[in-house]
Order: sequence, then structure tokens, then C-alpha cells
Amino acid sequence: MVGFFRRHPILVSSLGLAALVTAFFAIRFVTELVYWSAHRDEPVRAWMTVGYIGRSWDLDPRVIDAEAGLPLPVDHPLTLSEIARQRGVPVGEIIAAVEETLARLKVDQP
Repeated sequence: MVGFFRRHPILVSSLGLAALVTAFFAIRFVTELVYWSAHRDEPVRAWMTVGYIGRSWDLDPRVIDAEAGLPLPVDHPLTLSEIARQRGVPVGEIIAAVEETLARLKVDQP
């Protein structure tokens, strides 16, 4: 093996690098798969962003934004509590609007 590495250092290094990149993405895939399978249809909380809610409920976040009357993210995604603070309303009102939207979209989803 040492002889092969000495004769083909670029080939062996490329193979090692490809194996590391593959392992990285495989580990990332498995961890996300485990995480999201355990966090399906999470109850809506004030700390959540619409993107998180959409991923948890398997719905398009932009559709949730439009249906619930929420602003689209500009610089960074806003949590529901940040949206409520910007509007000057209780966060429970925003959560209720999102929950109503989720129920309506889940019924409409095939």
C-alpha cells in the first residue's frame, strides 16, 4: 500500500478526499433524516420560524406566509415572536393564525 501511495500520491489523496466528502454528506443526511423524522408536525411555538414550521409540517413556508398574512423573510428568517413584536400584537395571535393556516393547508393537501 505504501508503494502504491508513493507511485500515485495524487490519486490516493483524491480518493481519500472523496471518501471524506462522501462521509460528511452521508452523516449530514442521516442526522437530518433522524432529526426531522422525530420532529414531524411539531406544535407551533413562539421561537419557531415559518421555515422550520413548513419543514416540520411538510408544507411550503412561502404558502404558509401568504395564507397566514405573514411577511416574507428579507434579511433573515423571523421567529413568530419577532413578527408579533414588529406588529405590536400578542404572539398567541400569530400562533393562532399559523395553526389555522396549517389545519387548512393539511386538509387541502392530497
